[in-house]
Amino acid sequence: MLADGKGKKGGDMGLWSVLAVGQGFQRPEGTVGFELYGVVSAGDPGSALSKAIDLATRHWPEIAQGHPSSGSEAAIHAEEINEVALVPGMEVDVVDVSWM
Repeated sequence: MLADGKGKKGGDMGLWSVLAVGQGFQRPEGTVGFELYGVVSAGDPGSALSKAIDLATRHWPEIAQGHPSSGSEAAIHAEEINEVALVPGMEVDVVDVSWM
């Protein structure tokens, strides 16, 4: 993160560790929540969160309930978003969701 808090300059991509929590999602077993975690490439923390949610929605379509336009009360909140360095074996642009 740059000193001005705006992320990388000139569209440079960084790697971001994203941890988010979802609440109020309707699934066959009832109203549930989840934790989402992954490392994504993005230009800033907000874009990293959006990308992580988009990637998760591809595998778990019910996560789309958290989008403001869905009319649902489901919500997704970022818990932590941190810039990280690439290490051997790290999976990038892959997220995991644990339903609770």
